[in-house]
Amino acid sequence: MNHCLILIARYNPLFVKQELFPEIEKYCTEFGILSQTAYDIFQKNKFAKNSLYFHHLYAETDIPINQEYEAIAFSKNFRIQPNSIQRCHSKILCFFTAVHTRPSDHAMRGHHEISLIQFEQENPPMIDKLFEVTEKKPLPISENKYIYLGSEEELKKRAYEQEKMDKKRI
Repeated sequence: MNHCLILIARYNPLFVKQELFPEIEKYCTEFGILSQTAYDIFQKNKFAKNSLYFHHLYAETDIPINQEYEAIAFSKNFRIQPNSIQRCHSKILCFFTAVHTRPSDHAMRGHHEISLIQFEQENPPMIDKLFEVTEKKPLPISENKYIYLGSEEELKKRAYEQEKMDKKRI
């Protein structure tokens, strides 16, 4: 596993229940179900323990549901903070298209989308640093706070490469 998923916002649970769930059902009815498997997984896991809904940046590769990650890191201005890297097992339960929000069995390379992610233990505290979606409005670009999910090795490698590039600029 040499790719990461970069989370840019977390959805407030009340917003999820009042806005996101009805939107998903509306678009599934209006445009049809993209993946019956993904829809069934969503219905089974929509309230799964230790899970949250996130908006993520462009996927680096196609990522299937059930993708698991072993580590997590906090990033500011796209720079992974090396001291934030920690082991934290997580699993993608479901992806959702960003436009006409419907469950999908994968995140498409190059697309911003929504994901339902479950953490093996409790939700990591660094998640609270992400922008929280509480209403329908554009996500603020100025936040520049992100969470990376990936392998511990990949996150350390990226942090090192970013640090090396920063030193070259000085």
